Amino acid sequence: METEESYLGGLKKLWFQITKPHESIVGIRKRQQARLLSTLLLVAMPIFFFIQFTSELMVEVPLTYALASVLAFILYLVSRTRYIDYALAITLSGITFIPIMIFFFGTTWSSADLARFIPWIIVALLAGALLSRTLVVILQGVSMSISIAIIVGYVFQRPFYEYDALIGVSLVLTLFVAVVSYMLELSEHQITHHTADLDRQKRELEVYTQLLRHDLRNDLQAVLSSIELATMFLDLDPEKVKENLTQSLSLGERMVELLHVFSMPLEQPGTDLVEHIKRVAHEAKETYPHMQVQVSCSESTTECDFTASRLLTMVWHNLLRNAAMYAGNAPKVQIDISIVERYFEIRVRDNGPGISEEKKEWLFRRGAGVSSEEHGIGLYLSRIVLESHDGSIDLVEDTKWKGTEFLIRIPVTRDS
Repeated sequence: METEESYLGGLKKLWFQITKPHESIVGIRKRQQARLLSTLLLVAMPIFFFIQFTSELMVEVPLTYALASVLAFILYLVSRTRYIDYALAITLSGITFIPIMIFFFGTTWSSADLARFIPWIIVALLAGALLSRTLVVILQGVSMSISIAIIVGYVFQRPFYEYDALIGVSLVLTLFVAVVSYMLELSEHQITHHTADLDRQKRELEVYTQLLRHDLRNDLQAVLSSIELATMFLDLDPEKVKENLTQSLSLGERMVELLHVFSMPLEQPGTDLVEHIKRVAHEAKETYPHMQVQVSCSESTTECDFTASRLLTMVWHNLLRNAAMYAGNAPKVQIDISIVERYFEIRVRDNGPGISEEKKEWLFRRGAGVSSEEHGIGLYLSRIVLESHDGSIDLVEDTKWKGTEFLIRIPVTRDS
């Protein structure tokens, strides 16, 4: 029993080795299809070779199947490279049209043999469903049905109506396999989407954990500083006390928002990006009264929506907090929003001293930061959050703007 299991294990290992897809083939489904294509071509080689020496066509059409066996081997080699799409196209074309070519050029066939074409149609359609997409299955079935009609009328010169049932069966088989193929694609899409959701939730949990340490530490430090200042000015300047307490209250509300961020929906589809950013800018101005924030946008931005996760708000908070802390005593922030090639482009500029050259190289790395006094993972976390939205954030270096400028890109979800 152990010997048998070892033998089967060895065969399985050998099969995995000789059908291993090229490293450029990504995705579970694509790699499965690549393995299946290589397997079918490997099986086809000995079958064609065997038919060559047992078929009656060996004398009438010399080396036909031997050449097919050689072609299958060449396609197998190609299927294990990055050019697998070419091997797939040639293989499916051969499965679809080679039997038709045999009807055209073979001398041992008659119109009565057309019914033997049905099993091959089934094989061809199933191969198309397993190796490619639903559209390919439909094209295969329609092509073979038209070919039957051509063979009936042109090769055998028989009335079309005598074989309408055969053509009808071909079309029904095409429809049936196309539906099955579509269901497979739909199931694959749902599994992929579900897996992507799980991956996003995992990434968000990791980012959220880091945000708790990063944002809460900074905000709590600011709250304590404001309360300390309020205590110092308690008897000297009531307005200053009120200002510091208001700032502390705003920071506290932000801390509560961060703590409750995971009670929000996973995604907020159909979000108005301009209003989304204006709300954050208003909160920032209340938190940092010495900072001015101006938000402008093009007309096209109001016609498009995007899908925001619960962590995206933290990106804007982080950028505005950095400006308030490091852009001088009277920081001014300009936020411009536009749409370029189905992407929102958000430019966030401040009038601060800018970022030194030695810090630019590692600005978005974990552990980097705009100040040596902080742990410096705010921009790193911002990049992670934006990448989870298929977006990006970059420091703009070639700019006439005096200070720091970031360019953020987020894909548009849909037009309103």
